[in-house]
Amino acid sequence: MKKLIVAVIAVVCMSGCGKKEAGRLEKEVVSAGKKQTEMMLPEVKHEFIKNEQGFIVHMKDIKVLLKHLSTSINQQDWEAIKQDTKKLKNSSPVVFTGANKKDLPVEFINLDVKFHMSSLELIGACQEKNKDKATAAFFKVVNSCDECHAKFNPKEASTSWFQ
Repeated sequence: MKKLIVAVIAVVCMSGCGKKEAGRLEKEVVSAGKKQTEMMLPEVKHEFIKNEQGFIVHMKDIKVLLKHLSTSINQQDWEAIKQDTKKLKNSSPVVFTGANKKDLPVEFINLDVKFHMSSLELIGACQEKNKDKATAAFFKVVNSCDECHAKFNPKEASTSWFQ
């Protein structure tokens, strides 16, 4: 009887309790001679995004656009800024999901609105050809991106690569 109990416990321990582990996975890494544990988060997939590849392409396009816009603002290239801000105005993470608005998380929609409001402020500042106002408004757009990424794409929570 004792052997049977030990065998059952051994089988349960080897196979787990039937629960799927869905949380963090730990990975040991060696950094500068110190042993540290790095927490690896599982890849986040959002069911509300109907065309994930298309969505990723559009988000990368916005990232490239913002990098170009940052350079144009620093150089005060107002014609390039005009073209970039037109493209920025037509960018919409909500539309890029391919889903109906009613099927999207309210917070995602609110962050999209914040992105658009910041973009409109940037367009107005650029039309004034005021570098200081344009820079401040530009970083409001970047902050709206960061806020959304922190909530919905923690793997890339910051777009601070603009600085």
